[in-house]
Amino acid sequence: MTFRRATAGIALVLGLATTGVPAQAADPIKIGFFAPLTGNLANFGERFRESVQLFEEQVNAAGGIEGRKIEVIYEDDRNSPKEAASIAQKFANTPGLVFAVGSFSTTASLAAAPILTEAKIPQVSPSSSHPDFPKFSPYQFRQNTRQDKLAPLHAELVVDKLKGKKIAIPFFQDDWGQTTANLTKAAIEQRGGEVVLIEPIAPNARDFRPLVSKIKALNPDVIFLPVHYQEASAFVQQLRQAGVTTPIGSPDPLSNPKFLELAGKDAEGILLYTSFFADDPRVKAYVDAYKAKYNRLPDQYSALAYDSIAVGVNAIRTVLQSGKPLTGENVRDAIASAPAYEGLTGTTKYDDEREVNKKSTFIIIKNGAYVLY
Repeated sequence: MTFRRATAGIALVLGLATTGVPAQAADPIKIGFFAPLTGNLANFGERFRESVQLFEEQVNAAGGIEGRKIEVIYEDDRNSPKEAASIAQKFANTPGLVFAVGSFSTTASLAAAPILTEAKIPQVSPSSSHPDFPKFSPYQFRQNTRQDKLAPLHAELVVDKLKGKKIAIPFFQDDWGQTTANLTKAAIEQRGGEVVLIEPIAPNARDFRPLVSKIKALNPDVIFLPVHYQEASAFVQQLRQAGVTTPIGSPDPLSNPKFLELAGKDAEGILLYTSFFADDPRVKAYVDAYKAKYNRLPDQYSALAYDSIAVGVNAIRTVLQSGKPLTGENVRDAIASAPAYEGLTGTTKYDDEREVNKKSTFIIIKNGAYVLY
């Protein structure tokens, strides 16, 4: 599988400035951002924030959009539905806010959706993958491919690539984990595989010895692990310490470099996929800028957030150039009808259900690093 052609993201940003009204002659354009910046999913939220902040600085340094600066309002939802709803209300009460990026999980994103929809503020989530998210209203969009479309890829990974016939699926205990596990189980069975275990892993769990013992007794050919990096790293370490050498496959959350740091040598050989690969020469300008600012490489979640705000800013530019009032409703319409955007994570072109269909590529962990499979 190959990456879709990616344009130079930074060139796109620099191309946003025009000879329109000087920035000081107009109020800044306000954009909301919310993600988990604290808590057990904070590493994902920080990746989001870093890319959005980088994008904001690049656009403003190039003169803004039609001469107007953008001002991103950053909020920490802690992956809490209650907090996400409170932040959405704050955005709804902010004059001139016409677009929002967030959140990381479908649960938090959907908690904000009713308020943002009522306020007619379009919402692009970089990573909410539950099939129901964009169905809430015409104001919800996503940057990633939804779980039911990814399930066949998971089955290909464990059945075809890893040659599994008996598969165990420990999954993260939330909407994403449950949905991923159930859809992947069905896809595996359609390919002739058998799922011998499907069991939840609680958030912040640390002792996996009972689960490891159960897996050891079942002796599956492959373990499929839809679990976030914090719990996954501890599970993998305890699995290997127990002498279980079963091959492991995973969806994209384990493409986070924090997993490599926490799991260490026990991450070796895990096969997964991503829609962004930092060593791809087509994303070099973005990678160089990100690394220069944050002294680390971006990951898939960094890139998804960059593409999310880019889609919204391109829509804002379209509205301003059309002469229409800059409202959330007009920005929503511009997002929905925009031509294909070739970004860091592939092509964004929304269908009638506000879905994208991006290509992924398989990667494997070798010598403590992600490499193409």
